[in-house]
Amino acid sequence: MEVPNHIRGFVARHVPIAGSLGHYRWGSWLTADLIAGVSVAALLIPESLGYARVAGLPPEVGLYAAPLALLGYAIFGRSTVLVVATSSSTAAISASVIAGMNTGGGAGSAVQLAAALALFTGVVLLAVGIVRLGWVANFMSKTVIEGFIIGLSISIIIGQLDSLLGIDVSGENSFEELWDVLSQMGHWDGATVIVGAVSLALLFGLERFARKIPAALTVVVLAVLYIRLVDPSGVAIVGQIPQGLPAFGMPDFSSSQIAGLIAGGLAVALVGFSEGYGAASTFARRHGDRLDNDQEFIAFGVSNIGAGLTSGMVVGGSLSKTAAGDAAKAKSQISNVVNAALVVLTLLFLAPFFEDLPEATLAAIVIHALWHSANPRKLAPIRKVARTEFWLAVLVLVAVLALDTLPAIALGVVISLLVLIYHVTFPKSDELRRDPTTGVFESAKFNDDTEQIEGLVVYRFDAPLIYANASSFGQAARALVDAAQPAASTLVIDCEEMFIIDYTGVEALAGLIEDMHERDVDVRLARIHRAALERLDTGGVIASIGEDHVFTRIEDAVAAGA
Repeated sequence: MEVPNHIRGFVARHVPIAGSLGHYRWGSWLTADLIAGVSVAALLIPESLGYARVAGLPPEVGLYAAPLALLGYAIFGRSTVLVVATSSSTAAISASVIAGMNTGGGAGSAVQLAAALALFTGVVLLAVGIVRLGWVANFMSKTVIEGFIIGLSISIIIGQLDSLLGIDVSGENSFEELWDVLSQMGHWDGATVIVGAVSLALLFGLERFARKIPAALTVVVLAVLYIRLVDPSGVAIVGQIPQGLPAFGMPDFSSSQIAGLIAGGLAVALVGFSEGYGAASTFARRHGDRLDNDQEFIAFGVSNIGAGLTSGMVVGGSLSKTAAGDAAKAKSQISNVVNAALVVLTLLFLAPFFEDLPEATLAAIVIHALWHSANPRKLAPIRKVARTEFWLAVLVLVAVLALDTLPAIALGVVISLLVLIYHVTFPKSDELRRDPTTGVFESAKFNDDTEQIEGLVVYRFDAPLIYANASSFGQAARALVDAAQPAASTLVIDCEEMFIIDYTGVEALAGLIEDMHERDVDVRLARIHRAALERLDTGGVIASIGEDHVFTRIEDAVAAGA
């Protein structure tokens, strides 16, 4: 039976792997993908154990999340090498959401809530992609996200110090936790400190001097062998890890928890997608990937739903694991299918091996994975380009350390929207003057050689003319005319950036023209877009100045009155 065209179209649009397998170069790519899959699994398996711990969950939950998450993105995602699995940011946010909802509940309840959060996060992401609202991801400022990720990474590192040093740490925020760690310096457990310090040294040393050796897996194996052979007293270990695959099905949650799960899902979706899409974009050009926001939302949604249905936790795109796959010369998402198969084999046969893994080593793996993300120097390029955005990123960074994760996310969203509203409401405007050498009109701020033509003001408004900035448009234009010496007789408005003009913008321009005519100032429009011109014509603005006052070039508008 022939497959209907609409089904074919749906598969072609939303299941990229269906088409890509037909172009897969089995002879030359499969070996590279197998090697890359093994290389990423060597990093993913220990990190998944660690990120489950960050979320306050049993270590196996991190592994449960991986297989269907990896397969879900491999089928629906458009990135060649992106690895979707547990990540630091989604683990930290999960911890906040679960802790707030699991009051009085035990570990079993936390696991169910983690799976439910993954499920709700997936539904949110999937819905956004299906209704094609992927553009909403653009409203989270990249600088704010950068500050959030750095602050979150530092916060997680501080949160690992208790396991790294063998102490109990308390505090309402990261600053208090760090102070508590330092105040207990005399009570740090010696054996635990040695295991943690050696683990960190090996992780950073292998990364620096022996990149081809899987650092995380090597350290895990050595640490487990050390515990089994030496058995130092006082060193806490991971403990029992269930062997076998997780049950498949809906997690348990109550109707009273739905609102909290939706809110938590929205927060995780926002940060997790932003971080994951950023990772995918980093490698997109190198592999010729054509990413699509809506399709990526769908892929991330399917991955999280898969994780939730297998008793896993929230997943997201991982920059470190993706970089590992790219370094291993991964050619396609087949590498992540191999990765998923290795996780399944680990759950079936190797889980007991990790039971003797020291918690200090697990903490060291998490710290090492986040070390580069936690470097505040990553904000230096922002400071060079935009000081205001730099300080906003710093504000969000400090908020993550001083507040809980969710309030910091809310602050980041509010700041991003406020920055957008400010830029739209108060866009740049400028007076253009003529360059005597070229005859071209340029900004006097950037060219000291420009000259003022007597009686002429050329005004440029660098934004669409809409309700939010209509008032500032008129005020800036009137201020330039008022400041002109000698008095201005002609006002030329450069409309090149005013590609959108709404009703309020039409009214503002009409009011400005009427005001200028009362002051015997001739108004001319230059470089106006067709759509904006039609709206001004419909609104009667063109009739008020005459069609002969509309020009394609500024120079023509100026010369018309000469």
